[in-house]
This record gives sequence, structure tokens and C-alpha cells, in this order.
Amino acid sequence: MNKTVLFAIIVFQLFLQSCSNQPFRQDLEIGQSLNNLDKKIDLIVIDKMNQYNIPGLAIGLISYDSIFYTKAYGVKSIKSANPVTENSVFHAASISKLFTAVAVMNLVEQNKISLNHKLIDLIPELKYDDLRVKDITIKNLLNHTSGLTDINKYHWDNNNQSESSLEEFVLGLNLKLNSKPSSAYKYNNLAYNILGYIIEKLSATTFEDFVKEEILDNSGMYNSDFRYFKILDTLKTSPHSRNRLTKVIYQRKIYPYTREHAPSSTLNTSSADLSNWMIWFMKNINNSERKSIYSSMLEPSFDSYPYIGLGFQLYTINSKKAIGHYGGDKGYRSYLVMIPEENIGLVLLANCDYDEDFRQEILHPIAKLLLSKMSK
Repeated sequence: MNKTVLFAIIVFQLFLQSCSNQPFRQDLEIGQSLNNLDKKIDLIVIDKMNQYNIPGLAIGLISYDSIFYTKAYGVKSIKSANPVTENSVFHAASISKLFTAVAVMNLVEQNKISLNHKLIDLIPELKYDDLRVKDITIKNLLNHTSGLTDINKYHWDNNNQSESSLEEFVLGLNLKLNSKPSSAYKYNNLAYNILGYIIEKLSATTFEDFVKEEILDNSGMYNSDFRYFKILDTLKTSPHSRNRLTKVIYQRKIYPYTREHAPSSTLNTSSADLSNWMIWFMKNINNSERKSIYSSMLEPSFDSYPYIGLGFQLYTINSKKAIGHYGGDKGYRSYLVMIPEENIGLVLLANCDYDEDFRQEILHPIAKLLLSKMSK
């Protein structure tokens, strides 16, 4: 695989008529010849943007220690038609959980916590009636086996920005369980918000500041933050949905942000920044000098559901082990996937929340192209 960055000068124009269901059109001015791989990637992306009428989308592809392909398509908002770039910031939704999980593992490495630590020993002030809560461990929270009931409504319109938002949210809960801890896998957002509060308690700082210093800045994610109000206006994208009856696409009035859900959901980031993070993460897990604690996150962690590690969702692409996470909230969809054996990573961010299968329909064929190229 060529590790050098491929540069192509591409000018995009998107013609949409008043949010209607018109096909996506893109006129390209190419300043230099694109190789065959570039053209195939373009065809995959533009075909799916046409099929699903996606307003804006950005992808990043990495190999070893290089971002070898990053490209943006469409617009930040159908109201302004400003083009998306590789630095445009999207709501990454549940990709956020990977960063919360990595932050927890940092605390494990610092001997401030263990995976077997009981939740109530770390937060004894929690409220609960079900005594089974006493059996929940950090590992249960990480791999979605806590048995906790999940969040029903996110109340994005609250737009809380207070540093006490997460603490007030967690300590205001009366924890309830649907199942005994360690007995079943059930995806759970609340568990990650609780993990975020544990990070705050153990680090004596806010969740966002801890992750910003320990992970985002260390990996070159300088334009990213879990706090939407910290993002530069010039980088922001807008969320879009589609009317179920008329099929008309519209821009949502409310951006999905409120501070109490930061650990599970509110990473605001770009394809360029997430590409930098994938490089940083794979350097850590492939470090020949010492075994990284992150490596333990990538193995199946629950026998009855072998598709979950510690934070990471586990997949198979072309018989290769793949790791990553899907993301989805009001107005946004995302997908990050890495194939550590081949040192490649792919990320997709989009500012729409409908027909979400486009995520894997774009990234999986591209991943197969890369694997095929590397096998030659």
C-alpha cells in the first residue's frame, strides 16, 4: 500500500431544489489524473449519495502512519450549500463510546481503577432499589452487560452546558435493571454516561477536559471536542432528516447536544481528525516494544455475544478481523472501522439520519478494495 498522501483538486457543486428528492449531482474539475482506486472510491460514494440523497458526507482512509485518502462530498447545510470539507465537524454519536472506553482504560493503566471494580464502590451515592445493582462492574458497563434500563429520551433541546450537568444527571437517577449483570448483552447508552461520571470522579476534572487532554490532543484531533459550544462556527455542519410521508429532506432546528450525554454520544469531530486518531490508536496496539492495554479492548468480552469487546464492536470483513463502532442520532450517521491486521482504517461521517445502511454500503466495498490492493 502506498503510504503517501494522495492529493486531488476537486471542486464540488450540489444542486438540490428546496430540499426535494432530486438526485445528487456532482461536477468534478480534476487538476491531476486520479488513479484507478480513487475513481472506484468516488463511484461508490457518489452512487450511494445519489441513491439515498445524502446532503453531506466525508470519508477518511488511513494506512499505517499515513492518511492516504480523505475527501468530502456535498454540503454542510441544504440551506446554505456551503461545501463539506475533510475538516468539517459532524456529530459522531456513538463513536463517542470508543473514546470513553479508551479513557477508562487509561485509568486502568494508571491503577486508579480495575475492570472488576464494583460500580457502587466507585459511586456509593447512587440511588437504586434493585439490589442487583451491587453486582455491576466496570467491565459490565463497557461491554453492555450491566442489565441497566437504558435512556428513553435524550432531550437534546436542553442544551445543558454546565460543568455539573453529568454529575446531576447520574446522581439524579434511580437505577433499574432489566436483567442480572453479566447475564445478557443489551446495548446501553446510560452505562457510558455513568462511565463518564466515574472518569470525572477519578480524574478530578471534567469528563471533556480529561478526554481532550489524554486522547484528542495527543492524537492530533485539534478541531474536535465533546462540547459542541467549543466548536468553531466555520467548521459546523447541520443535521438533516426526511419527512416520512412526503420524503422531503429538511434541516433540523436542534443540533443533538446536551452535556449530560457527552460520554455516550456527543463527540463533535471531522473525518480528518478521526483519521489521525485511528493512526494513533493503531500505533499503540501495534507497538512492538510494549503491549498496549488497548489490545485487551479488541477481544470478545462476553461469551454469549462474541461481537463486543470493551467498547469496540467486532466485525469481519473479507475474513479479516475488524473493529470499530457505528453512530447515529437525530440528523447524523457515522461509522468507523479498522482492520488492525492490515493496518488500515476507514471512517465516514454524514449529516443525515435516514436509510442508515449507506454507511456499510460505502465503507465495506472500499475496505474490500483496499484489502484486494494489498494482497497483490
